[in-house]
Amino acid sequence: MNDLHQRILTILASSAVGAKRPPGDVSWPLQVPAPADVAAFHAACDGLELADGLRILGQEEVAISTKWLRDEKSLIWEDDLFIIGERDDLVVVRDLDLQNLRAGGGILEAATDGLETLKRVALDLVGYLEIHTGQADLHPAPERLVQLGVNQRHASWLEQALALSFYPGNEADAALAAVTLGELRARAGEMDAAMQAFDQYAALRVRAARRGAESMERGAAFRAAARAAESAGNAELAELCRQRAKS
Repeated sequence: MNDLHQRILTILASSAVGAKRPPGDVSWPLQVPAPADVAAFHAACDGLELADGLRILGQEEVAISTKWLRDEKSLIWEDDLFIIGERDDLVVVRDLDLQNLRAGGGILEAATDGLETLKRVALDLVGYLEIHTGQADLHPAPERLVQLGVNQRHASWLEQALALSFYPGNEADAALAAVTLGELRARAGEMDAAMQAFDQYAALRVRAARRGAESMERGAAFRAAARAAESAGNAELAELCRQRAKS
């Protein structure tokens, strides 16, 4: 029994899983290949519903829901994105990123009233279901690592996240990781490591700035870094950041 299959069986045994259907005998309905995580899920279960109202679709529903949503909302999505789940307030999308243009793809969420804004929450369906059934995602996406690292003030998780590629449009997560890491290092009195994180924070904000606003954004980033250093009780570092904001 491989690791992926065992993880799925653990998910299906969770009390958070409500209705679930046994695997069917239909073939994969899309032109793009079924990824290993989705194929393994459908081999064990052809759709389920969780206690929080999240529903993971069966194989036939994947094609039907994807086509309906594309047509109904006139969505301009690449062919390797498809609907894999839904809830009243959101849709769950699996991005295969076959051309390796979107940081490897993964599981994305979009609010039903903002379907063009996709936020990555997991690298695959199994990890996503582990999160929703109260288990640990064994291979979290960098965006998830940021959430955990910020909430638990865990510097090494933030460093791990910043070493990875973020999904397009999720750059604010990377910036949050960098400024939080700088604050944590400042609190620990690690001046060089803290400044390195603040420099990375400023670079991320400058990269995301509109053309012509880069200098203004850099100054704003270092002023924010100065406030983070002050909150960490490191006045010396805060002053260094203020100086960089002026340069």
